[in-house]
Amino acid sequence: MPTPEEITDLIGRYALGPRRLAEAVAGLSRDELLFSPGPGHWTIHENVVHVAETDLVAATRIRFALGEPGAAFVAFDEQRWAAAMDYLAVPLDDALAMLRTVREVTAVMLRRLPPEAWTRTGMHPQAGPQTIAYIVDYFTGHVDYHLNTIAKRRRQYAEHGGR
Repeated sequence: MPTPEEITDLIGRYALGPRRLAEAVAGLSRDELLFSPGPGHWTIHENVVHVAETDLVAATRIRFALGEPGAAFVAFDEQRWAAAMDYLAVPLDDALAMLRTVREVTAVMLRRLPPEAWTRTGMHPQAGPQTIAYIVDYFTGHVDYHLNTIAKRRRQYAEHGGR
């Protein structure tokens, strides 16, 4: 079970995700946001929308683990979601606003949880049991992963003659 200090730190990092993502894309040109180094590589825009969409899944999993411990989680195919939801057509500001709202509301709920609630689990069909602590930590890291991808796309864009 995480300590109260670990919980406070984790919630703080989780809550900062939307701001960090918004700062990473602030001021980027449309060309840079839509640049892809080739087939099968998401643009910066698609990365941001993906993070927002998957955060809905994370917030739902947290709520199932809390409200119905042991509940089955639904897995999803991120590539199929990107195509079906047409990530390039989603306004970037809307995706960032959704992420910010989901994280704000979820962080408020997480701050109210007693320490023992952080060990409640749901069952992922491929990964097995996942605690609330694991889910929050994983999706906090998910933002970090995509921030790294965004930095990589920016370097690739510059290498391909972008400004």
